[in-house]
Amino acid sequence: MNGLNGNEAAQPRVFAHDAIPLNLSASSGASYGFAKSLKITSDTGTPGWILNTLYTSSTNSVKIRVTALKADGRIGSIRIVNPGTGLVANDTLTFTGGGATAVLTVEALGLPATYQRGACLYVGNSGTNGIVCVVMESGDEVIFKGVTSGSFLPILATDVLRQSTDPVSGTAVSTDASDIIALY
Repeated sequence: MNGLNGNEAAQPRVFAHDAIPLNLSASSGASYGFAKSLKITSDTGTPGWILNTLYTSSTNSVKIRVTALKADGRIGSIRIVNPGTGLVANDTLTFTGGGATAVLTVEALGLPATYQRGACLYVGNSGTNGIVCVVMESGDEVIFKGVTSGSFLPILATDVLRQSTDPVSGTAVSTDASDIIALY
């Protein structure tokens, strides 16, 4: 992560500059299968792609925004706007727009844009027990219990897990909170 430039008050964030709602509908495994990073594996390019336009994959509801185009009209870079759910590493996603088609491969799972810094979480609905299982910036899995609806978890998480193992009891614990938004 880049440090501050100039004086101490030059660039600090008071809270969030971006938010991504998380789809918690995956029903198997420990992970929800969010697309943390995508690699462009093929792109028909021109005509078609429009800069700063939102495109949705034909499967898994992954949404990307084209943030740069190459001189020949192919996609230069993207930003993940919705990481989808139920993905596994190396899944391929197809995006189309204006006659162009691009295939992107899932390189890593977790919350997008969390390579240098994790994300704070907003929990809209606490569910039955208010349980949120996460992977912290340190790489450790942590289970938060008793989280209330409408609360913020001022943590730096790199993934929200469907299930984790309680380190005290050794039993599997599942996230039952919903309407979770990752704040950056």
